[in-house]
Amino acid sequence: MLNRMLIAAFIALGFSGAAQAGQVCNETSFMVEAAKAWRTPTGLAVEGWARIAPGGCADIGPSTNTEQYLYARTTRAYLGGVREWRGSLDICVDETDFAFEGVADCETLGLETRKFRQLTEAERDHAVLVEVADFGDRAEEAGLQRLLQSAGYDINVIDGYAGRRTRRQVEAFEEEVGRSFGADRAALIEALHERAMTRNTSLGLQVCNDANLPVGVAVARANGEGWETRGWWRIAPGGCAQTLSAQLTSNETYVYAQLIDEDALRPLAGGTEAFCITPARFTSQTRSECTSSGFQPALFRAAPAPEEGGAVMRLDLDDFEEPLP
Repeated sequence: MLNRMLIAAFIALGFSGAAQAGQVCNETSFMVEAAKAWRTPTGLAVEGWARIAPGGCADIGPSTNTEQYLYARTTRAYLGGVREWRGSLDICVDETDFAFEGVADCETLGLETRKFRQLTEAERDHAVLVEVADFGDRAEEAGLQRLLQSAGYDINVIDGYAGRRTRRQVEAFEEEVGRSFGADRAALIEALHERAMTRNTSLGLQVCNDANLPVGVAVARANGEGWETRGWWRIAPGGCAQTLSAQLTSNETYVYAQLIDEDALRPLAGGTEAFCITPARFTSQTRSECTSSGFQPALFRAAPAPEEGGAVMRLDLDDFEEPLP
């Protein structure tokens, strides 16, 4: 509670030196959430999350000559999981909408970090999010197609060109919800996004901490012919974290965790599969010869069998080994 009160105080005070906002535009086929940070006399100010529809723009932060940084992610409405537009600078963020200034100790306030990208001088006034397909002014139509697909409708190709198949699937959605959206594309995209969120947020892997101490969690998942391992999610007592958002199948996901017991780290017991980890936040495609690659080996436990593409793993004190003397 104290952490959130401190953040609320930063929000109430506002930002020093804020000027006319810089614009962030979304030329991708995804609904995105963006956060921006910038330099102030007391440190970094940061605010998020501005939700930007495909083809849309939002004003975030000041338009000044100071250094600015941007991070964006897709919402959890999509079957492939959350995608990120990021850089290399770790900056504090909150799970929900936030705004604060001069915060450097993320962990003390219960905040997470995300890797922000420094904007060029030209991007401070107008930054654009793009993807490989480079939809440009076709982003709204491509976003509509992708949301139809994510909501379970018959869309095979995301190309940003209006066609009969897209129109038929929009009509099917309108018939199902009992509403005609006509030319109101914004309302149609919002309704489809809500439907896709409802359908897909139950997918993936959620890890919950039923212990009385915080835990750090890493997850390994099959990726093509290899494996990808990511960590860490810090989960407070009584909390949960969505570690994967994509649809799960059996025998493809493993979990490792450490109980943070004062100065000791108690590893997860019962692990059967070895993957590579590091003490700091990491992503790895390495599974063998961990030490020679700058990692360390750890035994991961199989995630629970998924039901309809999703699973919940609950951890309590009995799931961890005793601390080493």
